[in-house]
Amino acid sequence: MKALGLISRPPVGGTHSNFTWVKTHRPKPNKDQISLQVKATALNVDDAHIAEGTAFGGIPMGLPKPSSKKPLILGMDVSGIVDAIGEGVTDFRVGDRVFGVIYPWSRLGGMAPYCCAKINQFHPLPKDWIFEDGAAMGVAGATACATLKILGDLTNKRCVVVGASGSIGSLLVQALSRSNTSKVIGICSAANVSHVMSIGANRVIDYNTGPWGDLIAQGGDKTVDLIIDCVGGKDTEIEALKLLNKDGHFVTLCGPVRFFGDEQTSVASLIKIYTHLITRMLFSRFKGPKYTLTYGTLPDWKMMQETLIDRDIKSTIDNIYAYSEEGVEGAFKRLQSHRNRGKIVISSDGL
Repeated sequence: MKALGLISRPPVGGTHSNFTWVKTHRPKPNKDQISLQVKATALNVDDAHIAEGTAFGGIPMGLPKPSSKKPLILGMDVSGIVDAIGEGVTDFRVGDRVFGVIYPWSRLGGMAPYCCAKINQFHPLPKDWIFEDGAAMGVAGATACATLKILGDLTNKRCVVVGASGSIGSLLVQALSRSNTSKVIGICSAANVSHVMSIGANRVIDYNTGPWGDLIAQGGDKTVDLIIDCVGGKDTEIEALKLLNKDGHFVTLCGPVRFFGDEQTSVASLIKIYTHLITRMLFSRFKGPKYTLTYGTLPDWKMMQETLIDRDIKSTIDNIYAYSEEGVEGAFKRLQSHRNRGKIVISSDGL
């Protein structure tokens, strides 16, 4: 089959310009696997970081390096129709509509006409969802659920979401606003203020108008209980410490570097970053507020169903692009600009 893939490592920031049509095998499901006819895929910054070799700052993790003999097909988020099942599969049938997550080590992700993975990486697509809705939910939904699990009881908590208009931030705003919290405050750009208000935030701060910690305090919220950081950076940590009470909790998806993985990081810098993370997490257990790094995990489908899907919470979709050279290039340019409001989706329906 033909797919848009990579045959060489792109330069940092240049994934969008390196896609070409490649021939690759059509996967067949092994035991406990299903094969999917792909209808849509959604992008994550991890896709670009994996392609460029900068994931986690460039730590050698055995991530696949694209070559002409072994092209790399990206796409961690996927949705489509089951077209074949492997031995032992009873939870899915041919023709079922599903969505899920494909991990990069397979070299054959969702940006292909067909893909294949274990059944625990897929979930039934809700009846009233289109394929693009499903593609937008996998990684973002898994990360949002992992974060909510870390936060624990949300009753009467005052919460701040930094990066509230992004793919994960927008899910968290929706979930927090429906969880008996006392208040949900979103931090985003001016262009996204009305959107973040519309999905459940009680108050929204434009980060371009000044230090958001000061602005929140000036507005009457002198302290808060929970801050979820979806963008990273030491400046975010500084603003958070202005507001968090001693028993509060700072949960970060990125750590002390804004958009970690956007560039190759030296070994010395990596050591410094991970030392900071370990030190902050360890010492915050003895002297609050608590500091936690959210890490990637296999989707907890039961929690995602009960916490998000059953409460009519969907990922916000920024834009839908066609599965073509021009469409994929535009999608990755948008992704790496970090200006997207929610998920960037590529629709392959009709191929």
